[in-house]
Amino acid sequence: MRERPSPDFWEKHSWQWMWVFILIGIALRVAQFASNRSLWLDEALLALNVLHRSFGGLLNPLDYHQGAPFGFLLLEKLITKLAGGRELALRSLPLGFGILALLTFPRVARSYVSTKAVPVAFSLLALGGPLIYYSSEAKQYSSDVAVTIMLLWVVSKVEAASFSNRQLVASALLGCGAVWFSHPAAFVLTGCGVTLLSFAFFRRDWPRLVYLSIVCGLWGLSFAAYYLISLHPLSTDQALLNFWRNYFPPGPFWSLTSVSFLIDRFFGLFDDPVQVLSVVGTACFVMGCARLARRNPIRLWLLTAPLIVAVIAAFAHLYPLGGRLFLFAVPILLMLIGEGVRLLDDSKWRFVQQVQIVLVVLLLAKPVWMDARTLVHPQRPEDIRLAIQYIQSHQQEDDVWFVYHWARYQFLYYSEVYYLQPPAVRIGADCGVDRTCYVADIEELRGQPRVWVLFSHLWVGDGLQEEPFFIQQLDRMGVRLDKFQSTGARAYLYDLRQSAKDSGEASLQSRK
Repeated sequence: MRERPSPDFWEKHSWQWMWVFILIGIALRVAQFASNRSLWLDEALLALNVLHRSFGGLLNPLDYHQGAPFGFLLLEKLITKLAGGRELALRSLPLGFGILALLTFPRVARSYVSTKAVPVAFSLLALGGPLIYYSSEAKQYSSDVAVTIMLLWVVSKVEAASFSNRQLVASALLGCGAVWFSHPAAFVLTGCGVTLLSFAFFRRDWPRLVYLSIVCGLWGLSFAAYYLISLHPLSTDQALLNFWRNYFPPGPFWSLTSVSFLIDRFFGLFDDPVQVLSVVGTACFVMGCARLARRNPIRLWLLTAPLIVAVIAAFAHLYPLGGRLFLFAVPILLMLIGEGVRLLDDSKWRFVQQVQIVLVVLLLAKPVWMDARTLVHPQRPEDIRLAIQYIQSHQQEDDVWFVYHWARYQFLYYSEVYYLQPPAVRIGADCGVDRTCYVADIEELRGQPRVWVLFSHLWVGDGLQEEPFFIQQLDRMGVRLDKFQSTGARAYLYDLRQSAKDSGEASLQSRK
C-alpha cells in the first residue's frame, strides 16, 4: 500500500505551487495596470480631490460625495507630488497594495486554516478578477484587501503572544494606524477584538484580558478620533446613502424581507466580489466553517466576526453590504472556502482525492475563464481619453465642445492633467428626467457650424436613455459629420446651422 505524503513533503510542494501563482497573480495585475485605461467617473472624482487639496485638506469631507481613508489619500497626494497626476501614477498605489496582498496572504492564511487549504485559497486570490481589476483602479479597494490581511496577521500574533511590552506597543500601533488607511479595518478590529476579549473572559485568563483590553481600547480610541474628524460627515451624506440604498437591508433584522435580502447578498458575494460559481463557493464556505468550528473555534470566530460586524453596520445604514465595498472580506471568504475543500480529508471515503480535484477545478473554472478574456480584452469601462484624443486630432480652430453633464468631471480631470485647450467649451445641464430642459439646453447650440458632443458615463435609468435622446434631438437640429466610439465613451461632430431636412431641401433646390 502506497504511503501518504508527509506534511513536510506537502508543505514543500504547496509553496512551489504558490510561488507559481504569485508570479501569475502579479503578471495579471501588471497587465491590467499596463493597459492604462482612462479614469472612469468615480476615479476622476477622487483624483480631483487629491489634485486640488492640500495634505491637511484631505482630512475634511471630500467634494463630489466621495469617501476614502485619509492614509490612502495622503499617499496618493504624495505620489502626485513626486510623479504627477496621470493615470498610471494614481494607480501605482493600488497596484502596490494588490501585490502586497499577494505576497503576504499565504503566511497569514496558515495562521488560520490548515496548511493544505492555503494553496486553494491563494490560487483563488491570485486569479480573482475583481482583485485584479481593483489593483489598477485609483480607489481604495485594493488597500482594503491588503489592510485586512495585515490586520489578520496582527490579530494572530496578539492571540498567540506572550505579554511583552514590545508586542503590546506594536500590535496597538498597527491597529490604530490601520483605521486611517481602510474604512473596513474597523470591522476587522471590532470583530476580532470582541472575539479575543470574549475567549479570554470565559477562560478566566485575567492577565490576558487586561493586556487585550489595553490593545483593543487603543484601537477603539483611534477609530473614534478618525470617525469624529473624517467619517461622521460621510455617514450622513444622503447622496451616497441613496446611491447604495439597494445594498442596505430593507427592514429590521427579524423581518422576512431582511432575511431574504441577507440570503441573496450571501450567495451574491461568491459571484461578486469573490467571482466563483456561487453554489460551489457557498458549499465550500459552509463546509469550511464546519471544519474550523470543530478543529479551532477561536480561529473561526476571528474570521467570521468581522463579517458579522459588517452586517450590523449595514442594518444601521452605515456601510453597504456587497459589491466593491465588500472586497475587503474576500481574503476571509477564500480562507474558509479553502478549508471547506479540505473537509473531506477527515473522511475515509476512497474517492476523497478525486472529489477534491473536482471541487478545485470548479472553483478555478470561472476565474481562469474571466482572466483569459481580460488578457485578450483588458477591462476599460469608460475610455473617455480616447474620445478626447480623437476630437483633438480632428478639431478645427472655431469648433465648439459640448460635454455631456455626467462626463464633466472626467473632462475636468483630463483638461487639467493633459493641458487641454479646446477653442470653446459648454458643459451640458443636468436636468434629471426633464426632457424639455435638455432640449432647451441643446437648442443653445443651434447655428454652430461644428459642434463636438462628448459622452461618457451614460445614464440609462429613470425611464430616460440620455444618449439616444440627445442624438435624436441633434439629428433633428443638424447634420452629423463624424462619430468616434470607444468603450463607454462617444464623440459626435455636428453641423447645426441647418437641420438634415433643410439641408436635403436646399440640396434639391440647387439641383433644380
